[in-house]
Amino acid sequence: MANWTKTAAIALAATSIAVAAPASATIFEYNMTNGDVLTIDTANGSGTWKGSSIDQSFTGDFSSFQGGPNPSFMGELTSLTGFRIIGGKQVTATNFNNGRFHPFKLKTKSGNRFNLWAWWGDPVVSGDYVRKIGSFKVIPPVDVPAPGALGLFGLALVALGFGRRRRKAAVA
Repeated sequence: MANWTKTAAIALAATSIAVAAPASATIFEYNMTNGDVLTIDTANGSGTWKGSSIDQSFTGDFSSFQGGPNPSFMGELTSLTGFRIIGGKQVTATNFNNGRFHPFKLKTKSGNRFNLWAWWGDPVVSGDYVRKIGSFKVIPPVDVPAPGALGLFGLALVALGFGRRRRKAAVA
């Protein structure tokens, strides 16, 4: 029985190490011609748009986003939080206007422009937020360990501990 426990623990540890291939996150950073900075993290499905008149965070499916100086993309956002300043006042995004639903989207437009597609204010005082890309860069991927693999490794250590405890109890 002790050999079986030891063999299982070794197999579990080997499996966890083999599966522990790190995931990688690609982050695109766009500097707009007005000084705004748009950041898109494709692995986490999140992003931010920060500038003198906007401070937004959002989530969505960016798995198909390819980046580059002239990206082609349209994706519906699952959340959009923060504010935009219009006429000296902070307003938030809304997706309802006169009873009509308007999903939040991030899309590109011709002429190297990004469009944060939303209605702003309640009542609505402005529409989409469109800015032209000045430059972009790709932030190098960061390796992040896969949480499932770490869990398997921890389980293997627990199994080794129980095997050792069982052997000591049998000797005593």
